[in-house]
Amino acid sequence: MAFAAVVSLKQTIERILLLPPRSKILLPNSEMKLISDELSYLQSFLEAISPPQSSSSSKSVEAFERQIKDVVHKLEDLIDFHVSDQFLSSSGSAADDGLTFVFSQQLLEFRQEVSSFTKILKTKEECHINRQSQRQSDSSASETTLSRIDYGGKKKKIVGLGKELRELSHWVLSDTYGRCSTMLVVGMAGIGKTIVVKQVYDDPEVKVHFDRCLYVTLGPHYQLKETLLLLLDQLKVDNEDLREDSSEDSLSKLVYQILLGKRYLVVLDDVWNTHIREEIKHYLPDEVNQSRIIITSRMRDFIERDGIYGLFIEIPFLNDVESWNLLRDLVFTTTGGSCSPQLEKIGKEIAKKCEGLPLAIIEVGKLLRKKEKTVEEWQFIADKEDPLTIKSDDNTPLSNALLLSYTMLPQYLKVYFLYMSVFPKGYEISRSKLTKLLVAEGILEPQKSKNLEETADECLNELISHSVVMKKKQRSRGKRTTKTCKLHFTFRNLCVNEAKSENFFHVINKYPDSFPEGIDSQRRLCAHNNIVLGFEQAHIWMESVSGARSLLCYGPKQQYPIRLYLPFRLLKVLDAVSMRFYEFPHQVVELFHLRYLAVTSNGEIPASISRLSNLEILIIHWHHRVIKSSNSPVYLPVEIWKLHKLKHLVCMGFDLPDPSPANDDSLILEKLLTISGVGAHSCTKRVLTRIPNLTKLGIRIETKDDDETAAVEALSFLGGGDRFASVYEEFESFKCVVINPRLVRCRVIPNFPANISKISLSGCGFPWENMRVIAELPNLRVLKLRWCAFSGPVWEMRRKNRYALFNGLEFLLMEDLDIEQWRVESEQFPNMNRLIIRHCYKLTAIPIFQFQYSLKMEVDGCSPLVTQQLISEKKLHWAYFDLRIKFSVDGDDDDGDEKP
Repeated sequence: MAFAAVVSLKQTIERILLLPPRSKILLPNSEMKLISDELSYLQSFLEAISPPQSSSSSKSVEAFERQIKDVVHKLEDLIDFHVSDQFLSSSGSAADDGLTFVFSQQLLEFRQEVSSFTKILKTKEECHINRQSQRQSDSSASETTLSRIDYGGKKKKIVGLGKELRELSHWVLSDTYGRCSTMLVVGMAGIGKTIVVKQVYDDPEVKVHFDRCLYVTLGPHYQLKETLLLLLDQLKVDNEDLREDSSEDSLSKLVYQILLGKRYLVVLDDVWNTHIREEIKHYLPDEVNQSRIIITSRMRDFIERDGIYGLFIEIPFLNDVESWNLLRDLVFTTTGGSCSPQLEKIGKEIAKKCEGLPLAIIEVGKLLRKKEKTVEEWQFIADKEDPLTIKSDDNTPLSNALLLSYTMLPQYLKVYFLYMSVFPKGYEISRSKLTKLLVAEGILEPQKSKNLEETADECLNELISHSVVMKKKQRSRGKRTTKTCKLHFTFRNLCVNEAKSENFFHVINKYPDSFPEGIDSQRRLCAHNNIVLGFEQAHIWMESVSGARSLLCYGPKQQYPIRLYLPFRLLKVLDAVSMRFYEFPHQVVELFHLRYLAVTSNGEIPASISRLSNLEILIIHWHHRVIKSSNSPVYLPVEIWKLHKLKHLVCMGFDLPDPSPANDDSLILEKLLTISGVGAHSCTKRVLTRIPNLTKLGIRIETKDDDETAAVEALSFLGGGDRFASVYEEFESFKCVVINPRLVRCRVIPNFPANISKISLSGCGFPWENMRVIAELPNLRVLKLRWCAFSGPVWEMRRKNRYALFNGLEFLLMEDLDIEQWRVESEQFPNMNRLIIRHCYKLTAIPIFQFQYSLKMEVDGCSPLVTQQLISEKKLHWAYFDLRIKFSVDGDDDDGDEKP
């Protein structure tokens, strides 16, 4: 897409302009600055035309966008190839000067072509501004009805939404809320919000209960004056009383006066503007007469804005049984819903693939009604990855509903949203991984004084608020901080097809279908079947994609090594952890533009990795490694200290070497923020002082089956002195995992920075009396204790001064501990609001009344004594505790993070 192309080129130029004067990458900076200014203007234009206000000129706009994208891609290729040539060449010969001259001439030609676009736009700027203000009521009305679900008539039985229907109906007719009350009905496009509300609205009992019942559909291009006129029309106001020049204020007062003193029900359907709650106060009276306002919306922002004080119903997805019931009723209308056992089995598979979205099930039902009701026909559909193919030009109720959600996104969210579909279907996407990938791709720009990482996080929050991305797991802290997320198959299907048409990325899955004509213009290759990349014929095709910036390998992990072929000189991102290589792929070190590198290898990391001067994320996994002992660490090459742009380092089983020579001040990783997977020997003061801005540290200690001493020595090495605590004033998170079949018992615990906010420990075997070191940390907010992190039958601490222990702790996870008794004083854990206890089979009781009443607890797989205690307490004190008890072990490890 053009917007992503423009942002990517802008960021490329900005990186070049920031190069030090002594850099061997020489480019005409004056030309670069002029191009950057032209690109900023193009970016403003692309932002202005999204979301679209009408479809009348969409084809011409799309054609113009394609022209911009093609030219910008060619210009970026020219610059990146030239930079790569200079990086690979060290001769400084006259031939190099000749190449630079040719490049300058080509750069000038492309700048003139880019300038021609901006000249065209500036002459038509007034036209585009006018387009922003022209909102046709007919197009608005058509757009707002795109997502309506037709079950075959308003009296049709609603499948699977009975609970929500009863809850809404009870609220509408209840006298509990005396004043005018508002209910939000929220959910994804096509999930059934409108059908539930319409069922209640059309109920004869509801019609009798209220003096006035009004129903207005607003849509994304909501206008207050138009809404007021629609309300007045339903209120039977004489048209002669309304003049065309009537102001919004006069119309609001007229509606207000008519409804004053009457009990009314007003439904505002398909609301996109979250500020409408403030506007309706001016035309809907707030009296003590049990009036009701229902707002339906895709925007979860309503919930975030109103918080716990707002009433809302979130429409859920159908479960597998409900999905099949709906599909069966739609397909077998003439037989009363009965079908053969063979078709029922296949039909349930098809219904499950619809992932609980009613509108998707309805579309599948229409498809199956047209097919012969044979096992072969149905099995053909069941064997597909998705039961439907969704394209923007389908013009079905489902595609129109989804497309409206997509087209109404601003450009920067469209880029983020499209990129999410590079992952395979059903893939649970890590927020952290997604953020790192998008930053490395260079297709996001900082928003509202945020850095790129913060911008990416906020983009994900916005997409979840728009109900186009589903939150799966939430981090242990923060209401809007998502840990993992997922795309519904319908949105993913739409995005994959949109991305394909935009040449945004291409999916490699089946051979030879994965390499069609026109693949040479793709910027990103996504392998969902890694084996295909090992075929010789695939290597020939891959050579044609010379401008590829990303190779993303998300197929199943390979048991046997694959030879990776990398003919992509301009690669920025190589994510191939799921592939196994015989050795570290040495051709990688020639990729000057590489920012994100993730591989699994059996070989050592070469010293030449220091050539990757733009590398920001380095992730190295070993497929197999012979464990010697923690006293014989395996070190990264010392050249790692020359990667000055490195921000995140994940190296399983490695240690950071001492910087050598010690007096070389250039061997400092100032930008490195997180380290994960290294051994305890990386925590020397000499090493840590060379990483001054580190905020997260994850240590992994892996030893032989019979070598407990090695783990103890490693932990002792970590805890000796104050090397960790004395280096950092600001620190966020520390994690230590000891992997050893035998229980390690270590007496020495690290001295943590006083302001650390999160600690996660596993397998350390610390005695409970050492917990005081952690309990007295004033800023600790999250503590996770897994698999014998602490060991012993009794956890008890007494306060030694006037300060409470665990004073700032908000979240505590206890998992697979051998604790039997947990004794807590009343002054401890004063701010804890979430407690999760899993698989602590010996624990006899939880000191529940020593915690605050707002505590949320989750207990899974503990002793019958604990289960019975909590069931009894919940019955007696149900109003104070949010308690979830699982009686079976489901094996779902969500890192102690809350599920939505």
